[in-house]
Amino acid sequence: MDNIKKSLILRFALPPKSHVLAQKFAQQHPIKDRAKRVYINTLAVHIGQDFLNGLGFETDLDNADCFDEIFRIIDDVADVIIPNLGTVEFRRVLPGETGFLIPDTVKENRLVYVAVRFDDSLDFGDILGFVCSNDLTESDGYIPLDILQPAENLLDYLRQLEAGRDFLLSGHPLAVEFRKVVKAETREKSLGLMVAALEAIYRQSPDDDNSWRPKGGKILVGDLPWVSRVVEEKRDIARRERNEIEEPVQKTKFVPRRTQKLAKRLLVQLKKIWQ
Repeated sequence: MDNIKKSLILRFALPPKSHVLAQKFAQQHPIKDRAKRVYINTLAVHIGQDFLNGLGFETDLDNADCFDEIFRIIDDVADVIIPNLGTVEFRRVLPGETGFLIPDTVKENRLVYVAVRFDDSLDFGDILGFVCSNDLTESDGYIPLDILQPAENLLDYLRQLEAGRDFLLSGHPLAVEFRKVVKAETREKSLGLMVAALEAIYRQSPDDDNSWRPKGGKILVGDLPWVSRVVEEKRDIARRERNEIEEPVQKTKFVPRRTQKLAKRLLVQLKKIWQ
């Protein structure tokens, strides 16, 4: 917990209207434990919205999974959308817990995971810190609080992603080439995730160690295992889980050499922006 003690903990009060909505959502679930989960997740989302708005970001809850009754029943979800950038997941931390869970159902389509600690009264919540989705492995399901980045660093991280997104949408020749190579449908659905993945490559290897081309190329062809699924796909997953049907094996996408070269050139340019 040393990292938490040294960093700034941001406290947010929960007004009565947050509890009213949380109770409304919880009453839609017949199972007591899951109803409590929905209740606290709804509070976490309200704190998350206040937090992101305070950082200067617009937010969209209407299209978030946590405001969809089907997803609230199927998934353990507490997401807040930043329009045109991506989704931030706010994970609850209850009294006595030293970490938080990342369920399989929210390991996709997330930029970061933010820890929100509650006390027994549920009158307020503390933003403890965050972890970037690209810093996690597929096996990471439990995140100890002592590995979190300080909450105050989240603004800089999201601003970096915004700067990268703005560049990829600019008139720069590399950005124009990027938009020609990357399919429009993929770009619209996952541009923020692509930027986050490219930023992770740069952050983990600031100077190219011969990994920029292959790793960046995979990003450009949309080989993002955490890209969100549409509603029907999620329902299919739920049905497969209930019927214990094996999910088809996903094939790795082919990355043309030209695309790999473009990825490296993009990372060289993004490095100038992010330094």
